[in-house]
Amino acid sequence: MRNSDDPMLFGRNEFLAVSWNLHKGRTPLGMQAFNGMRDWIRSVGADAYFLQEAMARRVPLAASAIRFGEAMDALPADLWDCQATEIAKSLKLELALGQNVFRPSWRHGNAILSPHPLDLGGRWDISAHRFERRGLLVARVKFHGLDVNLLCAHLALTRTARLRQMTWIAHWIERDAPSGPLVLAGDFNDWKNDSVPLFGALGLTEVATALGRPGKTFPAFSPTLALDKMFVRGFAPVDLIEPDRRTAWLSDHLPYVARLRPA
Repeated sequence: MRNSDDPMLFGRNEFLAVSWNLHKGRTPLGMQAFNGMRDWIRSVGADAYFLQEAMARRVPLAASAIRFGEAMDALPADLWDCQATEIAKSLKLELALGQNVFRPSWRHGNAILSPHPLDLGGRWDISAHRFERRGLLVARVKFHGLDVNLLCAHLALTRTARLRQMTWIAHWIERDAPSGPLVLAGDFNDWKNDSVPLFGALGLTEVATALGRPGKTFPAFSPTLALDKMFVRGFAPVDLIEPDRRTAWLSDHLPYVARLRPA
C-alpha cells in the first residue's frame, strides 16, 4: 500500500474516497483526539469523506419515534450539528449529516463531506433493534460532470442484524439508484465478508477485495479485522492507501483510503 502522508499526484479525473469511524472523537484509550482527526482530514484532500460516530452533545428533542427503514428528515435542523459540522466549517467542505444514536446528553451519527457540490439524498433509520441504533445516509455529489451517489452506513455488531441491514440497503440501491456511479462505504462490522457477495450481486465491487488487499482496519494499533468496507459502481479501484501511523492513535479504527477512477 502507498502511505497517505507521501506526496501523491492524482490524475484530475481520479476520485479519492475516505471512510473512517471517528470513535466519537476519541482515541482507543478514550482520550480526546478530535483536533488531530480534523488535522489529518485536512491533510488528505479527499473528494469524499464517509464518517461514522461523529459526536454531538446538544440535548435532542423528541426523536425516538422513527422506525426501521423510515426517513429521518422531519427533525429540527440544529439536531444534525456534530463534530463533522465543525470539520466541514473549518475546512470549507460541503456536508450531509444523519444521526444514529440519541441519549439524554449526547448522540452520534454518520456524515458525508466533500469539496464538491453536495446534495442530501436522504437518511434512514436501519436499526435492527432498540439497543443498537444504526443509520444509512445518502448524498449526491457532482464530480467532473458525473452525478455520484454516496452512501454512508454503520452496521450492527451481530450478523443477523447486519444481514437484515445490508439487504435493506441493497433493496434501496435497486429501487432508488439502479444505475450510475455509486460509492457505498462505512463501518460494516463485517469481519465475515458477507457484504462482498451480497453487494456483488448488484454489480458493486469492494475496493480492497478487487485489489487483492486485506483491507484490515481494526483494531487501529494492530489491525486484524476488515470491518470497514467500500463498494463502488462506475469506478475502477486504483489503489488502497495505507494511512499514516498517527491515525492509529486517533481512533479505534484506521481510515479506509481508496483511489478510484471513473470507469
